[in-house]
Amino acid sequence: MPDLHIPENQPASHDREGSCNYPELERSVSGRIAVYDNLRSIPRIIDFDYETISFFLDEVPQKVYSISHSLGGKIPYTILKEVIENLIHADFQDIIITIMDEGNHIIISDQGPGVSDKDKAFLPGYTSATSSMKKYIRGVGSGLPIVKETIVFSGGSIDIGNNIKKGTVVSLRIGDLPVNGIKISAPDGSGLSLSKDPSIVLAEDQKNEISLKIGPSTKMHKVISETENPESLNLSIRQKKILSLMLELDEMGPARIAKELGFSLSTSYRELIFLENLKLLTLTDSGKRRLTPKGKKYLEYYSNSF
Repeated sequence: MPDLHIPENQPASHDREGSCNYPELERSVSGRIAVYDNLRSIPRIIDFDYETISFFLDEVPQKVYSISHSLGGKIPYTILKEVIENLIHADFQDIIITIMDEGNHIIISDQGPGVSDKDKAFLPGYTSATSSMKKYIRGVGSGLPIVKETIVFSGGSIDIGNNIKKGTVVSLRIGDLPVNGIKISAPDGSGLSLSKDPSIVLAEDQKNEISLKIGPSTKMHKVISETENPESLNLSIRQKKILSLMLELDEMGPARIAKELGFSLSTSYRELIFLENLKLLTLTDSGKRRLTPKGKKYLEYYSNSF
């Protein structure tokens, strides 16, 4: 993953203050999610505490995605997954995830070592990932470049700044963009501040706003009704594999599908959205998806057609 948090002159393991014992990563991970209904009210607080890093990396992106999209947000799952994975570079210290603007503005902050070179963090190949970290993430410097391209393509922006004393604040926004270089951030997760000198603003020309709500492939297909016959569907082999796996494992998210079937995370996410819009899958409270009665009916028809 890109060098989000470890300065170039910072050793992988250091003393008590701001300690990060990277060689021995397996540990519990805790943090807090703050959900703002509006900026005039106290945020709703959701605490999380996971026994392992793997469980955290699988569950928290799902939870944040589910909450933000239930509010009307459009930030893609892939973006949230990549940025949350980058918290490994901060040894998961004091994680605060803030959800605002009806789910279309998400701020992820930590109190790790901080970002040494914010420009290089967005270039492919720059990484500070150790061998221990690579047990959990790719660690090849591809995460933030993917985030940048995806969120700009979606008509949004990403900002990276310093936290109040130490650490990093990553701000993801879809929809209305910062005006005249002014960005809104909540570095400690408890309040809001205005900064006229954003570290990085990666919003490009907004003349052609594009939404990834249903994914590019979905645009070539109509969204069908619940009562339409399953034999009228023309699904790809990949989509049929996802439905079959869903029948076996009950409910899943993009990360599990990518792991089980060998697809990329972005492809898995896109296909899930596509199948959901066909009413074959439904979104659960956990942010994962499961088969609908129509999805089960399609699999029954598909298996009997041989």
